Parts: sequence; structure tokens; C-alpha cells
Amino acid sequence: MPRRTYAEIFLDTLEELSGDEPRLVGNKTLRNALGWDAERYEWIRSQLYEEGLVIIGRGKGGSVGLAVAPGSEALQLFISYSHVDAQLKAELVKHLEPLRRLKLIEAWSDTALRPGDEWEEEISERLEEADIILLLISIDFINSNFCYDVELERALERHKDGAARVIPVILRSCHWQQTPFAKLQALPKEAKAVCSWLDRDEAFTDIAEGIRKVAEELRDAEA
Repeated sequence: MPRRTYAEIFLDTLEELSGDEPRLVGNKTLRNALGWDAERYEWIRSQLYEEGLVIIGRGKGGSVGLAVAPGSEALQLFISYSHVDAQLKAELVKHLEPLRRLKLIEAWSDTALRPGDEWEEEISERLEEADIILLLISIDFINSNFCYDVELERALERHKDGAARVIPVILRSCHWQQTPFAKLQALPKEAKAVCSWLDRDEAFTDIAEGIRKVAEELRDAEA
């Protein structure tokens, strides 16, 4: 099991202290619960604040809280991908975890299917419920009859109707510029394939940031 980062420990502890209803927690209370010195606490808190994951309260001693509106529901995010790219998809999902903690999104892909599920029906239902649809693009995605002819076609229909936002994510270099989704703004920046980046974490972080902006835009539109 991978070791948790300081940021993950901070957010987990803050969530535990906040309880069911998101609220501000005193800096002293949180720092004591973490058992950290002031320097580490301020460093991680500042980092999370800059990333938009926490909010800062004022008053004596100061306070901090999770950056989520009370009562807000996470947007449903559907991931369409080729199983050849399963490892890259898993890496992306890890980088989307901060957005789940913010209750901005709840990601779903077919890895959530259980034995006995009617997989085609379940995938169709999830696709219809999705607010955001990610297309993880590679030559194997384009060559997949199910991804390209079933999931992609319906995704673009829902995008055209304004029922969902479709975002292509270019995983591996391939000839995608003449496809039906080529007119959509892709991630990461400049549509540079993830596997072309020297630092893939940087690419996935750029993708997560793009998805965060879209999710916040959609959530604000619903408010």
C-alpha cells in the first residue's frame, strides 16, 4: 500500500475533525491532532490553500476548513478508455483524488463493475448519468469498437445537447486530429500526449487542474 503524503494526512485529519458537516477547525486543534511542528503545518496548509483544497478562517488563532460548499453534491465523472491503457488510467485516477476529497467529482470506470453485473447496461446507465465524460485517447481507444462506436458516439450526443461536458485526454501519440472529438479542447495543455512528457506527474497534474476548473464551472452554473 503506497505511503500517504503529508497533504493526504492533513486532509484526512481535517475531514475527521470536521465531522459530517464541513466546518472550520482551529489551527491549534488540527496541528495537535497531526502532531506536527509549526513549520511543517504552515507549509502543508499553505500548499493546500494555493491548490484550492482548503479555506482559511480568520479570528484568534486562525482556522482552516475543507474547500467544499455545505450540501453540495459531487459531479459524476465517467471515464471511457481502452483496457490497454489501464495503468495510465489508474495513474490519472490517483491525481483526481484531491477533487474527490473536495466533493467536486466522483469518478467511475468499468473497474467498478462487480461479478454478476450486466456490464453493458451498467456502463450505459453511468454514461447517461455523467456530468463530465473523459475520453482517454490512444490508438487503442480509437481502434476499440466499443469505445469509439458506442461510448464516444453517445458521449458526443450528450455534449451537443448540453447534458454533459466531454473532455478528450490525450494519453499516447496517435492520429486523432481527424476524429469527431478533435473539435473539443483536449488535455493536457497543448494536447501534448501524457507519454510525451518528461514528468508524467506534471502531465496528470495539468489534467486534474483542467478538470477542476470545468467541475467548478459546472457546479457554479447549477447554484
